[in-house]
Amino acid sequence: MTGAEDARRKLVAAPADLRFAVLFSPRNQRAALTALLAVYLEIREVLQECSDKGVAHSKLAWWREEIGLLAEYRPRHPLSANLAPFLPDEFAWQAALLAIVASVETDVALPAFPQFADVERYCAGCGGALLELSAALGGARHSEALVAARSRGSGWQLAELVLQAGEHAEQGRVYFASADLHKHSVDRHIVAGVHANTGLTALLADYSGRARAFATAAAPPADADALVAARVVSGLACAHLKKFAALNYDATLPPVELSPFAQLWNAWRCARRDV
Repeated sequence: MTGAEDARRKLVAAPADLRFAVLFSPRNQRAALTALLAVYLEIREVLQECSDKGVAHSKLAWWREEIGLLAEYRPRHPLSANLAPFLPDEFAWQAALLAIVASVETDVALPAFPQFADVERYCAGCGGALLELSAALGGARHSEALVAARSRGSGWQLAELVLQAGEHAEQGRVYFASADLHKHSVDRHIVAGVHANTGLTALLADYSGRARAFATAAAPPADADALVAARVVSGLACAHLKKFAALNYDATLPPVELSPFAQLWNAWRCARRDV
């Protein structure tokens, strides 16, 4: 199997927001975006595949080395080799990929964020770095467009933290800032049945508002085509948050899902314009 074939295989199994980001992007961007998302997913999968922290850190160290080799035009991994021809010389793509690796290292270590600024840095290093790099691969010409893509990626990542708060807590991962937990009288051992009608609802509503603010960052119209992927991913995140709000941020309910038609419709209209 070639790197391009492996990348397409990974995209087929990817979350719907990433698949739609590729589907609705301009045709001439799809191969690059598929290559990028495949590498992103491969790095992120270390968290699910490695229950042993030592093994996970070893794999992430390998990826750090791989990114250095990629910068020297000597990639070892088929997915890295597939991405190499698309990487723009004028953009600091190496720093973006390393930020994604660092975000997984934070996940493995179990996050502890004192202030919201720490949460924001984590989101910028994960979703923000990915969507900023996607905009660069899409040919963004203005720094404002890259900033907007990074902000929208941060909003997408923060929305994921809100929507998956219960699942993360069961795994021992609490991504809310200690200051905000204290503000809403929620301890680090989040239990939906205990907190659902008290501070947890207010905390989730608070972070949802912050996520939407990041995810709707304005961008220059001249780079609209380069930001299609960012608009689709952040737009679907906002749609999920809207549905969660309608459920009063009830963390006792199953994870919020959109119907296939709702996902398709929201992705299509976000690809065409900001909503």
